[in-house]
Amino acid sequence: MDNLNEVQPIIDQLKSRSEQQPLSPKQIWNSEMDAAISAISWGKRAQDKSVIALMAGLHLWNDNLYTSHSYSQKIEGDPTGNYWHGIMHRMEADYPNSKYWFRQAGNHPAKQRIPQKTAEYLKRETALDSLPPSQIVNTLKQFRDQQNWNSDDFVDLVQLQENGEGTEATRTMLEKIQQIEFLELFDYSYKAVFND
Repeated sequence: MDNLNEVQPIIDQLKSRSEQQPLSPKQIWNSEMDAAISAISWGKRAQDKSVIALMAGLHLWNDNLYTSHSYSQKIEGDPTGNYWHGIMHRMEADYPNSKYWFRQAGNHPAKQRIPQKTAEYLKRETALDSLPPSQIVNTLKQFRDQQNWNSDDFVDLVQLQENGEGTEATRTMLEKIQQIEFLELFDYSYKAVFND
């Protein structure tokens, strides 16, 4: 597809971010990247739900919550759009709304591998066992030991962290788990556009 030549360099640059994407971004990461995302020429496919969902994901990856939201709103009722909508609201610290959109996304296929990947990551994160007990630490250990990650529990952990109840170590872990979730949904969205 012609669009792949426009999209792949954007993805490559987004993957090159030197720091993890924050739990609650306060500004767009790269304004030039944002313009490049907006300039992708989709032609007749511009109204396809899969393209709109991919655009929501690209803008969210660049920390443009507002524009990502405008795309996910265009496809309310679509599970992938609803999932992007939920992540966006979590990132803007609208936690109840985030949970609502995660429920609307249902048992999205992108969620299937997140519990296992999260558990595998946390098993490698040796600092987890040395942290003092807290609701965040205890839930992360459940994610690791029982592979019971779910969207609502993760929203609760992000809220606790952003309310000052976590440590820098738990922030780093939550940002990594957010990345695992994000990349699973992005991969799903990408394949829906380019593997059809």
